[in-house]
Amino acid sequence: MRKLWTLPLAAIALCVGQVQAEELKVGFVNFKLCLEKSKQGQQESQAFNAMKNQMQETLEATDKELGDLAAKLEDQNYLDTLSPSAEEELKKKFQTLGQEFSRYQAQYYQLLNQANYKMFQSLHEQVSVAASHVREKQNLSLVLNEDSVFAFAPALDITNSVVGEMDRLYDLENSAEIAQVNKSLGRQTR
Repeated sequence: MRKLWTLPLAAIALCVGQVQAEELKVGFVNFKLCLEKSKQGQQESQAFNAMKNQMQETLEATDKELGDLAAKLEDQNYLDTLSPSAEEELKKKFQTLGQEFSRYQAQYYQLLNQANYKMFQSLHEQVSVAASHVREKQNLSLVLNEDSVFAFAPALDITNSVVGEMDRLYDLENSAEIAQVNKSLGRQTR
């Protein structure tokens, strides 16, 4: 007898679930495009690249110096002109510089990974806030990262709206910061 009741209840639950799913409005966001197109993403990317280039220049300069020392150590004619103590000093300098280079390289990769993680975490928060605002404005039930689905209709893509909202929030935040700086400078000059 119970089995007879469970079948109709399951059918009703299925129909109710199907109706609710049909009313579900979903939007999709391309996170990568949000990073590339938004003002915040471009600023973060430029800062990351500047740091990366600066560190790369330091590594290249150290590598060049290390290469020059290696060439001197391999040149027997040059080594013959040095005293034994000068040759030993050159070898120690080469060894020390090699250790510094390895240390710089390890720090470089660690700092890059940390900066990259921090940048993505910050931008993820910005995309999340902007997507939430767009979801409310467009009366969407749900906003998903398009990387988490296999396929969706292009009409459900709200990436440009999210980028626009990110830029609006970025401009608001920067204008508030500028106003705060001007206010503090105004107080200091009195």
